[in-house]
Amino acid sequence: MAPTTIRVARPRLRRSGLGALVAGAVLLAGCLAGGPAPVGPGTIMGPSTLTAAQIAAYVCHVGRCATWLPEISPQQMAQLYIDEGVAAGVRGDIAFVQGVLETGWFAYPGSPPQSSVPLPPPGSTSWPGYVLPRDHNYAGIGAFPGSTVFMRMPTPQLGVRAQIQHLRNYADLSSRSWNLGVPFVPRPGYDAVAFDTFPFKGSAPRWIDLDGRWAVPGTTYGQTILSIYNNMRAFNGLAPVSASALGASALLTTQDLQATTTFRH
Repeated sequence: MAPTTIRVARPRLRRSGLGALVAGAVLLAGCLAGGPAPVGPGTIMGPSTLTAAQIAAYVCHVGRCATWLPEISPQQMAQLYIDEGVAAGVRGDIAFVQGVLETGWFAYPGSPPQSSVPLPPPGSTSWPGYVLPRDHNYAGIGAFPGSTVFMRMPTPQLGVRAQIQHLRNYADLSSRSWNLGVPFVPRPGYDAVAFDTFPFKGSAPRWIDLDGRWAVPGTTYGQTILSIYNNMRAFNGLAPVSASALGASALLTTQDLQATTTFRH
């Protein structure tokens, strides 16, 4: 993942119909005007609708329980995302899917076996070119060439919390290090002051607004997250979510999903 401090051009709303354009404009206007972060179809803020058991069932359904590497189970991980999401007001079930995309279904393809890699020196924040399960970094935070702000957390919970809080900062102009529902988790190059003055604060109320921000160029980053999530919802008998630039029927096959996420870490 590229550093989030790089300024990039705002993505243009696609011409996908007047309704989509109006909805997108309302969401962005509500965010940039300094009001509450918008909550609606495809937004980062809002409640989870899938349970941890439903999420874990889908992970196993697509054959990813067999390749799962974290020290806690898929259901335990999903519950962490949901719980931390509730605290911050972020959709934890979709944040879990972001972790799926970033870690290749938590299998870390392209990374060496963890047992073959010595522990880094205490306090090391340099990115070695890969992410390991023990880093508890499920969203590629600080993982870019030459990075000296690579995030390593001591527990899965703190790794999830840091990801959720970073999502909140992108989505909510009113986010502050003291109003996140739980204690703020600092990380290399990102203390409370940096959180409160984050230059992209409130610039991405929707998952698709992370395109070119969380991931650069990342032109389909948010769309892919929502596509995986919609497959997960369909498996559990729920209707898909939709957002501007993502049709309600935009579902990827299991083969497409696995191909899309195979080489992400």
